[in-house]
Amino acid sequence: MPKVKCLESKFNGNDKYHAFPSLQYLRIESLESLEDWFEAGVAAEDGCLFPCLIELEIYNCSKLKELPSLPPKLKKLHIYDMGWKTLNFCSNSNPIPLEILEVLDCPNIISLPLADEIARLAALKYLRIRKCPNLISLERYREVETTNNCQLMLDNLEINDPSVLLMEPMRSIASLKTLTIRDNDEVVSFPNEVEQWFLTVRSSLSYLFIYNLKSLQSLPSTFESLSSLQYLYIGDVPMLRELPNLPPSLESLYICRFHPELKERYGEDGGPDRHKIAHIPNIRLYIYAISA
Repeated sequence: MPKVKCLESKFNGNDKYHAFPSLQYLRIESLESLEDWFEAGVAAEDGCLFPCLIELEIYNCSKLKELPSLPPKLKKLHIYDMGWKTLNFCSNSNPIPLEILEVLDCPNIISLPLADEIARLAALKYLRIRKCPNLISLERYREVETTNNCQLMLDNLEINDPSVLLMEPMRSIASLKTLTIRDNDEVVSFPNEVEQWFLTVRSSLSYLFIYNLKSLQSLPSTFESLSSLQYLYIGDVPMLRELPNLPPSLESLYICRFHPELKERYGEDGGPDRHKIAHIPNIRLYIYAISA
C-alpha cells in the first residue's frame, strides 16, 4: 500500500486511542510512505498503543518514526531495513517482557539502550544485531553505570561485527550459551580485546557458530579456555588455514568451505595436525573446500 502515511486511530471505535485492543501479532512490511503510527493530534498514553501485542515485525518502512514506546506486553520485536536511530522502551519502571530482539539492516541505528534498562530486561534471552554499521553503543546515556550487579542474562547472541562484544552490557555478560558471528568480509582476525572477551563466557558458552567471514585468517587462541564449549561450526572461511587449540569439552567440530591447506593439515588421512583435534568425538571437514 504505497500511499499509507499513518495507522489511523479512528479504526479503534473509541476516543481513548487504545489502538487495536486485542491484537497480539502484527507485521508491517514495505509501506514505503508510512511515516507515523497515528495521525497528528493523537497522543496515546504509555501502554495504550497495541496493549496486548506480543510480537511485532517491521520490514522495509524507511520513513516510519520510532515507536513512542514498546507495547507493554511485547515479547518479540523484529526490525529489518528501517531508518530508526534508536529504540524507545516504556518510560515507566515496570519490567520489560521482551524475550527476542532482532535488529537487521538498519544503517541509521546509533544506539540500542540495553544497558540503560538492564534491570528491567530480565526476560531478554535472544538478541540479533546485524548490518547496523553506525551502531556505536548499547546505551542511550554514555554515563550509565552498571554498579547494581545487574547483568543481561542472554542465552543467544547473533552479530556480524565483533566489536559489539566490547559494548556494555555485552562486555561483562557471563550467561551466554550460543554465539553466532557471521556475514563479515572485513574481519581478518579478532582484536586482542575480543579474544580476551571469550574468557568472560568460558564457563557458559556451549555453541559457537562462525561463518561467512571471507577474510578471516585466524581464530582466537582463547578458544582453548572455553571449558563448556560442546559444538563448533565454522563455514565459508576461504582464507582460514589453521585452527587454534580447542578445548577438551568439545564434542562436535564441523568445518566447511575453507582453504584447501586446512584440509591437508587436519584431514583424517594423515594430516600432520590431525592429532590436535583427535580428542573431538565428531569431526566433519566437508570436502567442498574453496579452491586455491
